[in-house]
Amino acid sequence: MRLVAGLLLVAGCAESPLATETSEITAAVRHERYALIRDSAAEMGLYNAALMAGIATSETALAHCQSEATYACMGPASPSCGGGPIIAGAADGPCADMQGGLGMFQFDAGTYAQTLATYGDFILTIEGNTAQAVSFVVERAQQNITGVDDWLTAVAWMNDVPMDAGDPKMQAWASFIVCRYNGCCTTGSATCQSRAAGYRDNAIMAFEEMGSLFWYTAERCHELPAGGVIDQRSECYLAAGDPRYWHRETGGIEDDREWTATTSATAARNFARWIVKAAGLYSVEVHLDGGEHGTSKQAKYVIVHGGATDEVIVDQSAASGWVALGDFEFAGEGDEYIMLADNTGEAASTDTKLLFDAVRVQSLDGGGCCSVARGNGATALLGLGFVTLVLRRRARRALRA
Repeated sequence: MRLVAGLLLVAGCAESPLATETSEITAAVRHERYALIRDSAAEMGLYNAALMAGIATSETALAHCQSEATYACMGPASPSCGGGPIIAGAADGPCADMQGGLGMFQFDAGTYAQTLATYGDFILTIEGNTAQAVSFVVERAQQNITGVDDWLTAVAWMNDVPMDAGDPKMQAWASFIVCRYNGCCTTGSATCQSRAAGYRDNAIMAFEEMGSLFWYTAERCHELPAGGVIDQRSECYLAAGDPRYWHRETGGIEDDREWTATTSATAARNFARWIVKAAGLYSVEVHLDGGEHGTSKQAKYVIVHGGATDEVIVDQSAASGWVALGDFEFAGEGDEYIMLADNTGEAASTDTKLLFDAVRVQSLDGGGCCSVARGNGATALLGLGFVTLVLRRRARRALRA
């Protein structure tokens, strides 16, 4: 069973001294940091990452390494700091107690050792610190925002916040984030209002400093990659859920693959989408390793295409190399994808690993030869022992004038 620990950022409504200091980073480093925040957030479906930059600026003035804010405590060694110490907060006591928040987003689960035990070493990197912060905010949005009940509606709510201080949506964001991230929830408090304005204004400042084109990532996947291979963590891939449960390994396509444990829950906690930007008839294959890392026997691939949804079960433990899911018609309207989620129905256990590697989407309309049997969707695969057609649903598209 997965245990989700709370993020202990600020006790009550006390403010970290880091928020009131100025970091020693250069403009070049600041811009590089903005890019890392932007790209890490985009991998998770958050395309309005200036909001996260506003949090990091409010927490540590965008410093991640102690060398950039020498007044702060020295945390554990960080790969993002050249092996030097990560920035650590001092609001929880003397630096010798080693119990301040870590990194730009100030993750704190007690002592440094307890924080690392809770979140893993990935929290020490800029990318990992950002990803965990996105996950934390998304989870709190699901718990507290009306109409937000899953990962995708949470990031959609955040993506819709305009960089306009007077807009009601930005005001709602500032009130939400100062309460759920800073712990300052007192209605009418001048202190809380001031801190909310800080989160708001720092986000707008970051957005305006870099410009809208820099921050715009909603269309970062604009076409099918060369060869039709969509690798995980690429521009046409979305990985949702708590970063702690994504385990990255060497091997597979581009010597990079990852897995998460399966669950028997009704709703997915971690899932990924390979986004397909193409029109026409295409074969779809997934790359597997024959049980080396993928041991799920009930991996359910959902193919959303051309007004239809196909679901295909694959026994990952018995399949290796490129495994065909079938031939599918894509409309090319930008809302089509292949999805895999951890709620396979198998008991939650790290012994049952759900593998995520590349997907290959190849045209069957053009010239050349294809080894995949022609058929209508996944029905062409019923003869393969490790692939089973589960369900096919077709929705009628309204005729357009």
